[in-house]
This record gives sequence, C-alpha cells and structure tokens, in this order.
Amino acid sequence: MQYTRLNRFFATMLTLVMTSMLITPILAATRYEGTDKKTASKNNSPNERAAVIESIKTQDGETEFSPEELEQMRSALLELLESVQEFSGLLSPEGRRKAGMKDFGEPLTDDQFTENRTLIQQMSSKELTTLRKVLNPAKMRAKLSASRLTLNEYKESVSKVISETGDRPGLPGIDSYCGAPVPTGVIIASDVIYFVAEGVRDVAQNACNQVAVAVVLGNGGGGNARLACEATDVIYLIAKALNQSIHFCDDDYAASVGQANYDRLGHIHDDIEDIKANDNTNYTNIVSNATTNTTTITGAVTTAKTDIISNATTNRTTITTAITNAQTAVITAGDANSAAIIGNDNTNTTNIVSNDNTNKTTIVNNDNANTLALTTLVNSALTQIIANATDNKNLLLRTQIEADLASTDGSTFVALYEMPATVCFPSLNALGLPQAGIAPATNAAQQCGLLDLVRSIVQQTIAKVGAGTNAQSFFTTGDAQRAAGQYKAAYASYRRAYKAASM
Repeated sequence: MQYTRLNRFFATMLTLVMTSMLITPILAATRYEGTDKKTASKNNSPNERAAVIESIKTQDGETEFSPEELEQMRSALLELLESVQEFSGLLSPEGRRKAGMKDFGEPLTDDQFTENRTLIQQMSSKELTTLRKVLNPAKMRAKLSASRLTLNEYKESVSKVISETGDRPGLPGIDSYCGAPVPTGVIIASDVIYFVAEGVRDVAQNACNQVAVAVVLGNGGGGNARLACEATDVIYLIAKALNQSIHFCDDDYAASVGQANYDRLGHIHDDIEDIKANDNTNYTNIVSNATTNTTTITGAVTTAKTDIISNATTNRTTITTAITNAQTAVITAGDANSAAIIGNDNTNTTNIVSNDNTNKTTIVNNDNANTLALTTLVNSALTQIIANATDNKNLLLRTQIEADLASTDGSTFVALYEMPATVCFPSLNALGLPQAGIAPATNAAQQCGLLDLVRSIVQQTIAKVGAGTNAQSFFTTGDAQRAAGQYKAAYASYRRAYKAASM
C-alpha cells in the first residue's frame, strides 16, 4: 500500500514537471508576442553544476561506516528535503499565478513532506552506506545552510524590493509576471539547492541501476535501494521545477525592464518633439507680431508728421493773407498814420513769421525725436525676442544631446555629436545644396561638430548631479580618447559617464 501511494505521488510529480516544460516556453512566447523584447534565458552552467556536485562528493575512499556516520548521511538528506520545502515557498502565489503556474511549483504540503521524510527515515543501513560512499554529508549541509540563509533573507525583503521597483506615474510601467527582480545571490542559492538535489539523485540512480543489474544477473545486489531512489527522485523533480520558475521570473523581469526603458525613451522623445514644435510656433508668432507692431507705429508717426506740417503751412498762409488784407485797407483809407501802421504791421508780420517758423522747427524736431525713440524701443524689443529664441534653440539642442547620451547601450550614435569643433562642413538646405551664409570662402553657412559641446554637458552633469558610479573615470577616458583623435570612442565614453552620473 505504501509503495503504491509513493508510486502514484512520483507519477503525479513527473507529469507536473513535463507539463511545466511544455507550458513555460508557450507562456514566454505569448508574453512577448508582437514586441521586440526577448528573454535572455539563463541556462545553468555545466561548470557550476559540476563544481557543486564535485564539492559534495566524499574523498576519503571509505567503504565501511559507523552508525553515527550513516545517521549523518540521513540528516543531510532530511536537511535537503527541508531546503527544498523552504525553496518551494519562495515564489509568491501572485507570482506563480501570473507565470501561468497556478497548479505547479506550489509549496510542499505537510503530507508530501511527511511522506518523503518517512521514506528517508525508513532507509536501511545498506541504502545509506551506498549514498555515503559517494557523498559527504558535512559538505552537503554546509552548501545547503548557506543557500537557505540567502533564501530566507530574500523572503524577508521581497516586499521592500517590490515597492522600490514600482512604476512611476506618467511613464510607461514595468509589466512583469513575477513583479520584482530576482537577486543574483538568490538565483545562485536556488541553483546550489537544485545541483545538490541533482547530485544526490544521480548517486541514488546509479545505486538503483547497479541493484537492478545484479538482480538480472542473479547476483543479489546487496539490498534494495528503491526507497533512496524514490525519495531523491521526488526531491530532485520539485527542486528542478522551482529552479526553472526562478530563472523564468528573473528572465521575464529583465526583459520587462528593457522594454520599459525603450518605451520611456520614446515617451521622452515625443515630449521633446512637442516642445520643439511649440517653440517654433511661438517664435514665428512673436516675430510676426513684432513686425506688425513696427509697421503700425511707423505708419502712425509718418501720418502725424504729415498732418502737423500741413496744418502749419495752412496757418501761415491764412495769417499772411490776413496781414495783406489789413495792409491794403490801411493804405486805401489814407490814414496819416499809415506809414507807422505799415511799419508796425511789417514788424508784427516778421515776428509772427519768425515765431511760426520757430514753432515749426520745434514741432519737427520733437516729432523726429519721438520717431527715433519709438524705433529704438522696437529694435530693442526685437533684439530681446531674437535672443530669447536663440536661448530656446540652444536649450532644445542640449536637451536632444542629453536624450542621446541617455540612450540605451548599443543604440546608434548621432554622427554630428561624435565630431570635434575642428571638423566643419557646409550646412545643406532642403534640396541637399549648400545653405547660403556668411562664410566668404564657400559662400555657405558652416556647421561644425558638437563633440566639445557634448563634453561640456557631461562635465556639467557630473559637477551638478554627482559623480555616480565610475562617471569621472569614464569622463577621463573620453578626454584621453578625444585627445588621441578617437572621437567615436570618446563619445561612447562620455555617454557612459553621463548615464553613470545621472542614475
């Protein structure tokens, strides 16, 4: 009855393992369908597996062991079972559900743990001797103890890790199945437990195979090792399935972070394009409005000047006519005092004409002064507007350079950013022809490289934001490459310095 129940449990676990091996690639393919994001699957290194298995093997060559030594072997197997049980509770139910493993990779139940513990406790001295000949229980327990400590520390801090890696409002989020990164130490710890379980399983399988061959040949075989095989098979299969789940979560989170970074870079690029379009529109509106105001003011001043001169001329004509009429009337009357009157009248005429001319000059001079003041004011406002537009243009260029510096490693460089200021060439218009400018030699506007501006931006970033991890070292390397004429390499070093400082 006992072996029937154990065989049924073993068959169930084998079915779950095979199901997981089929489901996990399908989930990964569905998860990333329609995107460029691919998981970087972490395969268990054969060298690491061999090193762990070799480290737990016995080196003493003994074949006979005391009861105490055999009980140490049993204790090591029980500790392996307990390690797998703790390991099986590492993934949260939410993480298993999102990874499509609702019914797989669950923590060992008390019944499953008790059944496997009973199998190990029922092992005979011969079965324990078979394992002890090859395995060193002290080294096994040392490996398992370090791994269990790492896993327990991770379980205590996993909530904090999830909160610290959460999404930020307004930016594309990290869409990960398991919800948090898996530290390298946890992956190594899970690998160690898995490798130890695999090594123990392999040793038990060799013993079982030897027994089977001995039975077929009729040599007896020295005892039945099936309890060891069944117990170690179950432990190995659970450890392997959970180890694959841990690696799947780590790969999925890493790929999700890469996709989120790509999406966020696109988000920033769209914001910059909006700023650029809005700045161009504002610049055009400001210049157009200033031109309209200048034309209006100049027209009003010219009209006022014309009206004043015309009015002054009309008044002078009217006064002259009145004086002439008065003179004629006085002469016609023949008054004895006509000469005195005429003299006085001529004096008055001269005074009036002189005063009128003086007033005319004063008015014209005042009008010219007002015109000059208005023109100066308009020109000053236009100069300020153009200066502000130039500042906005420089800010936009700097923002675009910083966006390229913040690009992911391996992205294509902007060639103009790699060139030094000494490398210049004519600017081109929309037809690809040299753009007319002020350079007398080529009659074309010159565009020089921006590597020196890139260096200044990175230097300011390090000074203002902070040196970061190796930021100053990358910056110094970039300066050396720039001095040696290795401009592309220098730009790559400046980019690493910028990202190290701004992280």
